[in-house]
Order: sequence, then C-alpha cells, then structure tokens
Amino acid sequence: MRKTELFICCLLTLFAVLVSCKSTKPTVNSETTTIVETVHDTIFKTEKDSSSYKAYLDCVNGKAIIKEVVHAEPGRNLKSPTVRLVNNTLQVDCEARAQELFAKWKSTVKDRIKYIPVNVLTWWQKTQIYGFRALLCLLLICLCIWLIIKQKRFH
Repeated sequence: MRKTELFICCLLTLFAVLVSCKSTKPTVNSETTTIVETVHDTIFKTEKDSSSYKAYLDCVNGKAIIKEVVHAEPGRNLKSPTVRLVNNTLQVDCEARAQELFAKWKSTVKDRIKYIPVNVLTWWQKTQIYGFRALLCLLLICLCIWLIIKQKRFH
C-alpha cells in the first residue's frame, strides 16, 4: 500500500512540474491595411460682373443710327457688348466665358498597422528552459528510485 501511494505521489509531482512550465505564445506577425476614401466637394463663389456700352444715337431720315460710341468696357468674365440697330430696333448681346462652379474630388488615406511579436524567446533561452525541464525530470526520477530503494531496505 505504501509503495502505491509513493508511486502515485511521484507521478502527480512529475505531471504537475511538466504541465506548469509552459512559455506564452508570441503574437502573430501580421500587417493590416485600412483604406479610407473621402469625397470632398466645394462651391466656388463668383463675384458679380458687368460690362457697359455707351453711345450717342442720331435720327437720319426717320431711322435711328449710332452716331458715336462714347464708352465700351468689357467685364471680368463678360466680353464687350455687341450692339446693332436694325429697323429702329436696338439689339445688345453680351457673352460670358465658361465658368466652372462646382468641383468634386476624392482623397484616399491608407493606414498600415504592423503587429510586432512580443516575448519571443531566443534559441538559447529555449535551450535553457528545455534543459531545466529535463534536469528536473531526471531529479524526480532519481528521487523516486531512491525512495523505492530506501523503502525496500527497511522492509
């Protein structure tokens, strides 16, 4: 009965020592890329613009004619007005250059997150751990053998 108890005690001690010595696993070395696309838009405000035309009119044989152009001024975006008198009708045309009023663009932001492993053991540290485990197992086996031999002598 005494031998069985001693043997079970030695096995449990050996099992507890071998199971309790375990190193932590390092984090996985990986890289995560996050891409964020943002759409931006804006409105450009254009200031008011005008062009002017000033002329003297005269009446010849019952018909109006342009006698003298006093002032013709283009604007920032407007060209000088085009003036015509046809059959006593005044016709004024003002043309503007094309304008871009609305703009839209995309911006892309890339974020890279790299995970670096922590608590990675060198080969020498691993060798020391496994060597100590082997030494501990050898000492436990020697202890068990010594106890068994000691018990046999006294019986």
